[in-house]
Amino acid sequence: MKGFELIFIAPRSRRHHGKPVLDTVAGLARSQGITRMTRRDDIEGTGADGHCHSAHFFEATDEPQELMFVLDGGEADKLIRAVEEAELPVFCMRRQIDYWQFGGD
Repeated sequence: MKGFELIFIAPRSRRHHGKPVLDTVAGLARSQGITRMTRRDDIEGTGADGHCHSAHFFEATDEPQELMFVLDGGEADKLIRAVEEAELPVFCMRRQIDYWQFGGD
């Protein structure tokens, strides 16, 4: 099947109205009926401002995280619009992909 991979990236410590940004993105997705996602913890990342975010022994809250979705075009557009309208401080990548579902869920 053809679709899009959406990846939202933010440090674990980034908040929006007191809630982790990626939790807010996940909530927006669930409210749209999107239930499949993958959250990954990364070792290190550098933001647009040049600040390095990493998982240090003493400061694990700055650890970069990714929230990834595989969606069709309409779903991807709708989620991107919702995140934009919520004015969430998060980086997003969208890339076209081919994907398959083998066996059961």
